[in-house]
Amino acid sequence: MLLKKTLYSFLLWMTVQHCVMAQDIHFSQFYLSPLTLNPANTGNYKGGYRFFGNYRSQWRDISKAYNTYSAGGDANFYPGNVNLSAGLLFVSDKSGGNLNVNKILPSGAWHFKLAGFKFHLGVQPGLVTKSINFNAHSFPNQLNWGIGSFDNTLPNNEANQSSYLTFLDLNSGIAINKRFGKIEPEIGYALFHINQPNESFVGNAKNKLSMRQAYNLGLKVYMGEKVIVHGYSLYGYTSLVSDWVSGLNLEYILTKTPFYDNSVYAGFMWRSGFKRNPDAGIITAGINFKNWTFGLSYDVTFSQLKTSVDSKGAYEMAFIYHGKSARLTQRTIPCERY
Repeated sequence: MLLKKTLYSFLLWMTVQHCVMAQDIHFSQFYLSPLTLNPANTGNYKGGYRFFGNYRSQWRDISKAYNTYSAGGDANFYPGNVNLSAGLLFVSDKSGGNLNVNKILPSGAWHFKLAGFKFHLGVQPGLVTKSINFNAHSFPNQLNWGIGSFDNTLPNNEANQSSYLTFLDLNSGIAINKRFGKIEPEIGYALFHINQPNESFVGNAKNKLSMRQAYNLGLKVYMGEKVIVHGYSLYGYTSLVSDWVSGLNLEYILTKTPFYDNSVYAGFMWRSGFKRNPDAGIITAGINFKNWTFGLSYDVTFSQLKTSVDSKGAYEMAFIYHGKSARLTQRTIPCERY
């Protein structure tokens, strides 16, 4: 009864939070970036611990491209036979050539079974720093009428501006999964920037980092001994913009062992939005080798920006390492008499 009341309270709290959104970093291979996808993914895997990393470079044909890095790890613990997890995520993002964002995000999660379903509840507080070089930009007051162009060496007359700020951030999420024969679906919901921190560089101005909702769906379909179809979908929503990425990967198993499968996969995904035109097509490929997963993707731009970037988009590299669990799960004791 206590478990059901706790779950109900969590779902109710997550649902009533209103949604006004902010633009956040994103990865096309979001399924290989578990802690940026949903804090509930902390420890949501088979194994004792894991490490992961991601790199994204977008629109390199534009002089001020976007580059994003993330790295982290998490582990499972079982105090009193309760499955708890802890993790740590580092994110660094450079956008427009001059705006730098760095995040340190610890996370924790609780995993349990209810009515045959696996539930995962996660929370992710963190510290965020942002910096910008105002001398690299031009302001209206820096128009030099003598030469007919902007001169950023002139005073910009902006009062109380700061080139550096730090604030606390809070994210949370829930995920549910269950296997039904050859089909294994998972759904997740996450809410980011719950505390809506102020991210203004200018004096007492208020520029709240609005909350963002993210819904994700994963699906595994086991097509015999050698083939697995993976379906993915992620929908992020703000009051001004939506982002929807969906697609499939087809995995072919090369060899099987009691601890891992060696396999290769490839697929295609699509990025669009309910309130805007199609953005990009995404080609994906990867390999699972022993405890390692390596993934690559490339975005082909279809939006109006394709003229400026020659239809090029972004490329990504990702990896995950899964460590074996030291927890004893085998309950059968062999007997030499039989």
